[in-house]
Amino acid sequence: RRRAPARRRAHIVLSIMPAPPPVAASSSSLLLSRVLALDPIALLACALFLMGVYFALVLAAGSSPLARIVLFKTSLFARSVRHLALSREKSGWPKTRPDPDVVVADVALSPPREKRVIFVRHGESTWNEVFNRGFGPGFPLRLAWGLLHEAAVIFSRGSFFVDAPLSHRGYRQARELRAFLKTYEPTGDGTTTNPDAAALRGDVRSILVGSNLRRAVATIAIGFWDRIARTREKIIVHSALQEMARNVDAYAIARRGEAVPLDGVEAKIGGGETMDQIPSCDARNNEGNKKVDRCGNDALLEFAAWVVENTKDADCVIVGGHSLWFKEFFKAFLPRRSDHVAKKKKIVNCGCVGFTLQAGRDDDGRVAYRIDPKSVDVIYGGFAK
Repeated sequence: RRRAPARRRAHIVLSIMPAPPPVAASSSSLLLSRVLALDPIALLACALFLMGVYFALVLAAGSSPLARIVLFKTSLFARSVRHLALSREKSGWPKTRPDPDVVVADVALSPPREKRVIFVRHGESTWNEVFNRGFGPGFPLRLAWGLLHEAAVIFSRGSFFVDAPLSHRGYRQARELRAFLKTYEPTGDGTTTNPDAAALRGDVRSILVGSNLRRAVATIAIGFWDRIARTREKIIVHSALQEMARNVDAYAIARRGEAVPLDGVEAKIGGGETMDQIPSCDARNNEGNKKVDRCGNDALLEFAAWVVENTKDADCVIVGGHSLWFKEFFKAFLPRRSDHVAKKKKIVNCGCVGFTLQAGRDDDGRVAYRIDPKSVDVIYGGFAK
């Protein structure tokens, strides 16, 4: 029997082999094809409808408090989602930064200026409560509770997720900080004065500063409640301290020049005490929300310069802020040779850490900053394990 030619045999083999499955379209191309398939007239009609609703709210806002709230909330959600999608805060950092040790390269010739600073991290926030306690069986319940709470405050200026306030645990942590400060006596070994204790209690010249986010200012207000009631001082709001994160919980409700809202804080303190006896925030340094193209390194330098140049009437600056911002500050200004835990770990909720910030000049004559690694002192709480 004559054998089929090799080319014919190959054709027969290929013809009986199953055809390969079709290559699945990528998700992006599939999404594009769906978008292109939409009716452009319907899309235009939807856009015009939404614009009409928006302009109707703008017109009604002049006489309707409800319309003003709806307009504010719509704008808040839109801007926070825009920030989530477009934030470039972690880009634009210098590839190489001068070693902070240049500040003390020639102390005899040019001694650095120094300022004592105490970082106070905020208590646990509602965002932390939902997303930072793990994604086990309890996560869906926490998320559902958060969404219900967000719906319950939809017609107010508050929010559960945007500019997340303190959680129940966070308020408890702030009250525990207050109790600690009541017992933190301004004496160290019994013979010398502890400057950090004296500063926290307000026994020496010191000021209270917080970011423009609610959880940071609320922690300072509750933790330092007794001091504020005695000194009648205001909490300075500084927007350079706004947390370095793109999530909506890092987007501030307080606008430029506005005090950070502390609604409901009185109910979390206990003892029938009210905010009526305590002055409001000093918002002159609140420049509003950070821009989507803000470089985080610029925020660190801005605040370091403010501490050194604009707080000359204070020996210590007490700062209520956020874990990532604090960690980046330590990484930027602790010397390269230092392997301090502050460069790697977050300060725990309501933890207090003091240090000495030094200011001088680098080799090119530019202002530079340094944290003296020997001066870093854990006052309360410390760093995460």
